[in-house]
Amino acid sequence: MIEDLIEGSLKGISRFFFVIFIEFLLFYTGEFILFIVTLGNRKPRWDYYTRESTSKFIIFTELSTWIGFAFWLFVAWFINSKFLSH
Repeated sequence: MIEDLIEGSLKGISRFFFVIFIEFLLFYTGEFILFIVTLGNRKPRWDYYTRESTSKFIIFTELSTWIGFAFWLFVAWFINSKFLSH
């Protein structure tokens, strides 16, 4: 019983850190892509939009995260199509 509780807690903690790592990776990738696309006019927000209102925080954070997700999805597709497929 105790082992199950500890195992469940460790799975939850490891999943939490994995999600946080992926979120950070996607968010900062999206911020960097936006910086490149705007030719440096839009500086990356390293504070995760914490100084903005709640609606701006949610919208801009999700926007950067989805841009990062799309970028890594494109990279995976590109690697698969050019290097792994015959």
